[in-house]
Amino acid sequence: MLARANSWVSKALPFAGRLQLVKSTLVSMQTYWCSTFLLPVSILKACEKVLREFLWGGCGRNNVKWKEVCKPLKEGGPGIKDMKTWNKTLLLKHIWQVLVDQSLWAKWCHAYLLSRHNFWTAPVRGLLSWSWRQTLRLRSLAREHLIYQCGNGELFSLWYDPWVQGESIHALYGHRVIYDTGFGKMARVKDIIWEGERCWPQTSGDLIDLQQRVSSIPISTAPDRIF
Repeated sequence: MLARANSWVSKALPFAGRLQLVKSTLVSMQTYWCSTFLLPVSILKACEKVLREFLWGGCGRNNVKWKEVCKPLKEGGPGIKDMKTWNKTLLLKHIWQVLVDQSLWAKWCHAYLLSRHNFWTAPVRGLLSWSWRQTLRLRSLAREHLIYQCGNGELFSLWYDPWVQGESIHALYGHRVIYDTGFGKMARVKDIIWEGERCWPQTSGDLIDLQQRVSSIPISTAPDRIF
């Protein structure tokens, strides 16, 4: 990016020309890396420095806050993508693909890296790939933008998917409730459905509370869906 910016004579270009080159070329150059790695803050700042210096052409306008430059056109800004936000957005797209199995890559991930039932709970340190570790650090951010709509219960993990008002049963009650039911860690939501109702063993206070909590979630023959 620095080599490309230095190869152009920015002072000879009007501001509109420099802005177009930043948006169409310099910002696009980092899209591949932003879609592969969660880039360190120091790298993002260094890239923004290159963009800032080229955009202003050394005219002493560096006092303009970069977040103002990154505002979209509809908000009165030039519309340059904020690299930190763009980086997270591209990696969240990978998380989405893994959750909905929309690509061959996602199926490979389920087979060799993470099964569906432990995607939300897999320890970050236990994975070999550095890029995977960085991607999984965004799971909490991804959960804020996802809605799990439970249908027939065949797709969702009973314990680890956040199908109970946006939370997983494991997050709400811990490991103990899994052992109290005797269903095992690989159970699906459909495993507790009997004659059109969710029937939990009444062996602990947590399970009695859980029975009441999920009573408002409708059961249907439609497949489970993630939005």
